[in-house]
Amino acid sequence: MKKFFQIIGLLTLMISSFIYTEKVGTTAKLSDPLLTEIKSKKDGYKENAIEPIIKDDTIIPGVNGKEVDTKKSYESMSKIGYFDDKLLVYKPLEVKNTLDKNKDKYVIGGNNTKMEVTLLFKTKPQDDLTPIINTLNQRKIKATFFIESAYLEKHHNQIINLIQSGHTVGNLSNNENYNDSDFVWMKTIITNIGPQIYNYCYTQKPKKSILKTCNIQNSITIMPKIIIKNNPLLNIKKKILPGSIISLEVNDSLITQLNAILNYIQSKGYQITSLEKLLKE
Repeated sequence: MKKFFQIIGLLTLMISSFIYTEKVGTTAKLSDPLLTEIKSKKDGYKENAIEPIIKDDTIIPGVNGKEVDTKKSYESMSKIGYFDDKLLVYKPLEVKNTLDKNKDKYVIGGNNTKMEVTLLFKTKPQDDLTPIINTLNQRKIKATFFIESAYLEKHHNQIINLIQSGHTVGNLSNNENYNDSDFVWMKTIITNIGPQIYNYCYTQKPKKSILKTCNIQNSITIMPKIIIKNNPLLNIKKKILPGSIISLEVNDSLITQLNAILNYIQSKGYQITSLEKLLKE
């Protein structure tokens, strides 16, 4: 019995010692100058989430923010023993009213807090996209190609390559008739090729029937503010803004001026990004 109580006493002492050590360690950590510095500076690195701009049936998606993760940042910097903002670790501050919750609205642009634009190429079944695709690929620029069902049937291998190369393929159904059965057929093919986040519909002016049908099919409807059919370089110079979705009709003028267009956009400090990235919160 005596031995039993000795063992109990020893265990109690060990547990008490462990708890004391933990408390001392925690107290020391809390008073660590490095941790104190991280806490005092973290608000200066905080970026609040920007909620989307919603007006009537239109939406411009918001942008997620971020804030410093104090614990992980301390663990990161404790290895070197001093504050270095390159070693800050962040956690996201997410947009509450996301694009996923607003598929019943027309997307008219990306958030203007980012110096990004995206290019949409609106195609016809007879268009040859090869020169455009080659130019974009050579310059490592991603774009979106809105195609009709007739184009998909004729050039399905090219469409597979487009998506797998990081470009986005939009759905024009059969001659932009979203009540046609080709819409769902195209959506199935495009989403199965992957890895696109959304299936995209397209309209140049408000059409409730398109918005309703595309929403039912869990698709995003794009309604660009900048629609260019002729003189593409001149019109882009006049109209481009941060967050612009620029719709370009495929024709000889566009193909001839494409390199000059890309040069101009980039010279103004814009990043030409994919539609997926432009709209991502």
